[in-house]
Amino acid sequence: MDAPPGFRVAPDQGAFLEHVGPIHVRDGGDDAGFGLRVEQRHLNRHGTVQGGLLSTLADFALSRGIAADAADERPRATVSLTVDFLRPARPGDWLETRTRVERIGGTLAFADCSVTAGDREVVRARAVFAAAE
Repeated sequence: MDAPPGFRVAPDQGAFLEHVGPIHVRDGGDDAGFGLRVEQRHLNRHGTVQGGLLSTLADFALSRGIAADAADERPRATVSLTVDFLRPARPGDWLETRTRVERIGGTLAFADCSVTAGDREVVRARAVFAAAE
C-alpha cells in the first residue's frame, strides 16, 4: 500500500517484517521515523489492528533507534518490551513511530517509542536491549 511523501521502504527488514510490512522509513534528517499502512490482513476479529503487529512495529523502531545512536555496531536484542495500547488503529491508517533513546550503556540500552495514527497516539512502548557479548 502507499506511504506518505518522504517515506521509502526500510532496508534490511528481515523476512518476518517483509511478510507483515513492508515497514517504511522517513527519508533524511536525524529523526528516523518508521511507518506502516494498515491493511485488512493486519486486523483482529474486532476490525482493529492486532496488538502483535503494533508491538512488532514498536520493537523494530526501538531497535533501529538504538542502533542509530550507538557508538558501536554491536548487535543488541530486546530483553524487555512494555507496550501500552492506548487507542485502536483501523484499516487505512498510516502508523508512524517516534523513538527517543534514553541511554546506551556498556551492556544495556533503554528507549521509548510512540506510535501514532494521524493525531492519535495508539501505542506507547518502552524497551530494554542487551548488547551481545
